[in-house]
Amino acid sequence: MRIRTLLQLGLMLLSFTVQAETDVAGSRDPQQLPRFPLSWIASYSEHKIPEYELATGPMRKIEEVTAPEQSKGVKGDLTRITYRVPSTHTPEQVFNYYLGLLKSLQADVLFQCSSRQCGSSSQWANNYFDVAELYGLDRTQFFLSAIAGNLKLALYTVQRGNRRVYVHIDLIQPLQQSAETLAVDLRQQGFSWLSEPDTIEPLFEYMTHNPTQKVLVGSYSKSGELEELLQQSTERAELFTKLLIDAGIDAERIETVGVGPAMPLERDSSSGLWVQLR
Repeated sequence: MRIRTLLQLGLMLLSFTVQAETDVAGSRDPQQLPRFPLSWIASYSEHKIPEYELATGPMRKIEEVTAPEQSKGVKGDLTRITYRVPSTHTPEQVFNYYLGLLKSLQADVLFQCSSRQCGSSSQWANNYFDVAELYGLDRTQFFLSAIAGNLKLALYTVQRGNRRVYVHIDLIQPLQQSAETLAVDLRQQGFSWLSEPDTIEPLFEYMTHNPTQKVLVGSYSKSGELEELLQQSTERAELFTKLLIDAGIDAERIETVGVGPAMPLERDSSSGLWVQLR
């Protein structure tokens, strides 16, 4: 009888543990970053944002405003994931786990810090991530920002005063371009970066709806010898233009240019395409 009672108690405890470690509804892991073992998703949200300030410096109070000392503005779809980690693990262990994953992805770490070098945990939790559970002990915190391919991210891990350990990830993925988003860029700034070279639909749709508008399609390449880069970028712009013409856009409405490495604007990728109004 005693053994049966102990078994029932064990099953009840196991059921409670499984229930406590269940991910919130509708959440999922990012494909590129599998979760820290035995952790579970405590909060999850997705947002379309006009711009995200990716922190590349610690929290500092400047002219009565507390914010990252340096940041990089990026556009995209923001996914926010907060994981609870079993308290048998430390924030440093969690941080090193994700740092190893990012290295395997050949990510470029823009900034990282630990302990009080990062600034106030309260400010990271409440002002930057807007997740109250991340308010922990300053000496236990770790932060990094990184770029992995077309994915940008901010990662923060900390231990609270109640010994609970959390890791939070902000993932910013490029907005899927459409005729509407392209039109907004062209109206606001006169140019827009284009997605993959074989994806002409947004620009084709835009030019179809604006039948008198002329454009310039440009391309750049940054890695290699100058003459080779000029040729590569020119060929890439001409190939994209040919796809538009083959789809029915009048060739007289499109000019092309290849600028090689001569890019006045900062870009993370080694090559790319843009369109601007003429």
